[in-house]
Amino acid sequence: MPDPDLPAALVPKKRPFRRQLWIFLFALLAVAAILINAAAFVAAHAMTHYVAHADRPHFHVPMTTWDKTRLFLGTLSLPRPVNIYTPADKHLDYETLHFPGAHGLQLEVWRVRGEEGKPVVLLFPGYEASKTMLIANAREFHSLGYECWMVDFHGVGGSQGSTTTIGWSEADDVAAASRQAAQLRPDAPQVLFGVSLGAAAILRAEHLHTVEPAALILECPYDRLTTAVSHRFSALGIPPFPMTDLLVFWGGAQLGFNPRAMNPVDFARDVQCPTLLMDGDKDYRVGMINERAIATALGSHGTFEVFPDAGHAFYLQRQPDRWRQTVRSFLALHLAPATGNATSAR
Repeated sequence: MPDPDLPAALVPKKRPFRRQLWIFLFALLAVAAILINAAAFVAAHAMTHYVAHADRPHFHVPMTTWDKTRLFLGTLSLPRPVNIYTPADKHLDYETLHFPGAHGLQLEVWRVRGEEGKPVVLLFPGYEASKTMLIANAREFHSLGYECWMVDFHGVGGSQGSTTTIGWSEADDVAAASRQAAQLRPDAPQVLFGVSLGAAAILRAEHLHTVEPAALILECPYDRLTTAVSHRFSALGIPPFPMTDLLVFWGGAQLGFNPRAMNPVDFARDVQCPTLLMDGDKDYRVGMINERAIATALGSHGTFEVFPDAGHAFYLQRQPDRWRQTVRSFLALHLAPATGNATSAR
């Protein structure tokens, strides 16, 4: 009990319980915000930085609690994609080229020469993939007499680096490959073929006017980077909010780009050449609503082909006859003088 002889100003006051509760709640929220941002920072690093010789993780759909914990603790690493076989393994003669791409990093390309007077097809892989994954597609284009360039983005395969910006800086790799092909084949029209991330990078390069293709062939590009990350989280059983926004923010901060400006659906409005857009109606990573938005943005320049009962990418492997018919019909319509009478490589 306070001493009655002390002046009122010196009498210790009892701190109200409500104030203590608010201080505690504020401190708790601050700690939670720090922990959530730390987890997003670590997860963003894990999803944008490849690790050489790391064991490839098996992602359960949805992820187990243990895998989620490993992801947000930074112990779940993505192995750096490697090229496990070459065009020679598929009976294609090729040469290897090197030239600088994004950030001055050396890119590695496999060049399969085609017939004189035919177009050059530049092929770009998706996320967590190298140019090995493009050989089957290259064989199909080569069967038409086209010259094929299979490109490793920086960070994967035989190219330098160990990071990915999910399409942002990869657009500079697309432009570098296009310039190099134009130097070696100045009179040949170019067709740009991309899968997922590769397709998104092509659309950004087109938006930046760093390429001048005669046609584009795109398999399942995402509409916006934020929705792509959100869909991936949902598929893995991780709540998209608030981790999507935080992971995208920290990924951009770590690699020096604005992820909220990585929106292929907006880039598609700048496309001025014939474009074949393909997607599967069961593509949970992109979603048909978002893919249709890209098709709408392409306007009269776009042709949209939906593969029934197909998921994300690899439509040549999933439905080879439909893929061949779709691609060949598109090329015959828009590059008729170049297609000629070719036989299929099967």
